[in-house]
Order: sequence, then C-alpha cells, then structure tokens
Amino acid sequence: MKHFPLFAGVLLLSAVCVSGCKTVHIEGPALNVPPVKNRLNLAKNSLKDKTKNMQLPPVLGGLIASDSWVIYKDKQQEEFKGHVSYDNGVYTFRADYALSERAQNRFTARGNVYVKQAEPGAPVYEAYADYARYNYQTQKGFLKASKKNPVRLIYREGKEPPVTAYAQEAGFDLDQGLFVLEGDVRVERPAPEGMQTLKAQKATFKQNQNHLTLSGGAELSDSQRTLVADTIIYDGEHNYSTASGSRPLLSGTSEQGTFAIIADKVQADNEGRQITLDGKVQGWVVSPQLNDAEINDKF
Repeated sequence: MKHFPLFAGVLLLSAVCVSGCKTVHIEGPALNVPPVKNRLNLAKNSLKDKTKNMQLPPVLGGLIASDSWVIYKDKQQEEFKGHVSYDNGVYTFRADYALSERAQNRFTARGNVYVKQAEPGAPVYEAYADYARYNYQTQKGFLKASKKNPVRLIYREGKEPPVTAYAQEAGFDLDQGLFVLEGDVRVERPAPEGMQTLKAQKATFKQNQNHLTLSGGAELSDSQRTLVADTIIYDGEHNYSTASGSRPLLSGTSEQGTFAIIADKVQADNEGRQITLDGKVQGWVVSPQLNDAEINDKF
C-alpha cells in the first residue's frame, strides 16, 4: 500500500469544468430579425426554443453538445439538457443535464455523469456518479450516487490492473488535496499478494501527506490476511499503519499456519515485515508442524 492515486480521480471534474465547460456567452441586446430573413429568424428561434442536436463552437479543441442549450443572461447561467457531452481527446464528459452558474463560480451535472482524463503517457482517471457539483473558485466539490449505483472512481496506470473505489458520496477540496468518501466505501486494488480490498463507512485521504484513514467498520483484506477494526490508518509519509478501536482482529494464513489474533492496537510497517500488537493480546495459531509433532502422541 504505497500509493492511493485513485482519489485524485476527482481532479477530472475540475479539469472539465474549468476548461470544457466554458461555453459561449452572448453579449448585447437581442436582434429584431425581420420574418423575411428566414435563416436569421431560424437561428434566433433555435436559441429560444432549445433546438435539438446543438453543438457549440470549439472549446479547447473539443465540442460541447446537447439536445438543448438555454442561456439565462440576467442570471449568468447556461443550461444544457439531454445527451450533454464534451470530448477533446484528453478530457471526456457526459451527463443528462448540466448547469453553469458563472455568478457562483459553480458547475452542476446530474444523471449518468461520467468524466475521464486520459493524457498521453499518463495514468487514466475515470469517475461515474449520478450527481456532481464543483466550485472552480474554491476548488471544492462532491459526487453523489443514485439509489441503484454507487459513485465509482477508477485509476489505471499502463497495463496494470485498475484501482477502483466505490462510495455513496465523494467530496473533495483540490486546494487542500483532501478527499472524503462516505457510505459503504470499498476500494479494490492490486497488491503482490493478489487483489486487496479496503472497506469502511468513511475514507479520508490527504493527498499531500499520502495519509489515509478508514473509519467505521474498517476492514483490510487480501488473499492471505484480514484486518478488522473500528479505525485503520495508513501513513505513507512515515511508513506505518495502525488499527485500533473495537479490539482489532487480525486473521489469516502464514508460513507457520493459520492464525487469529486480537489486541487493543495493531501497528506495522507498510510492507508488513514487522507487526506490533499492544494491550491484552489474545489469539491462536494452528501449525501443521505442531500438529504433526511426536509430542502430540503422548496426549
């Protein structure tokens, strides 16, 4: 567990909102177009009556498209409805609905929200949600799940297996490098021992410090071991992890056999080479070597 780059996937939303969502803003009074000028009249009505399949002029090499586009000039708002999409080859954005509120420096999207960042030679980030909001002045925002589908964040690097996180809500502060996932949080990531799974009701990741806290029914498991506690902390900067609260339980298999250990606190280096158990340590180990020892024949 050296890196948790997955949580940086919400950077995608900011990139699209700041760049791809800068739509055309019309200045000046509306034109009184004579009915005889059919082409101008049709162009005017297309803005008022939400013409289908409208595409905006190029924005940083891409096009924003939607079934309808409405400008509320007095409110400094632009509203997009139906098959909203943007793609410039690096950033991709899709939703059923999007609203740009320039006065509030805010962008909102809902319904099948999808964002992707795929820069050449760099990791690929993807995010799925039902609702998203981002303030491009404060750099704060959040993603929300639908009743059927959780928020899903995906991180891919080269040909390596992806890292995927699920939650009911994901909040972020890009200025502080803070990411918070809440509600049935689950993270699946590849590890030397096989696929590793992290579970909790809340996950707080401080990107600048490479510090992750899992709280509320926290669980860390792979093909060999499972650690269950109220709180699990991963500190990448100082190379240690701890588990505490609700008498942490560590169980699994090792070269000596199967084991289960309960303690008040479990601490280890992040490579798992050294594990320290503190406070009322209890447990058992079942070793084939012990079971097959000759001394067992005397009992």
